Amino acid sequence: MASRYWVVSLPVQNSASSLWSRLQEAISKHSFDTPLYRFDIPNLRVGTLDSLLALSDDMLKSNIFIEGVSHKIRRQIEELERVSGVESSVLTS
Repeated sequence: MASRYWVVSLPVQNSASSLWSRLQEAISKHSFDTPLYRFDIPNLRVGTLDSLLALSDDMLKSNIFIEGVSHKIRRQIEELERVSGVESSVLTS
């Protein structure tokens, strides 16, 4: 027997706990064996387009830096394998 799940998002007007208890009461009247699971979504931070662009630039710089470091590590391992005489093709580009 397949399980069926519903994900419901409700607007909170007064308090989330009172809304949750009303939801539990309403569903238990019609379906007494239905389990309910609460999943709280944190408030999202609101920013400006400038802050988004700044974060995008920071991610690009970090990405370039991490790629450079990983290429240096790969070259160093290949050099160590060449010097030691071990030819393994574990690393690929």
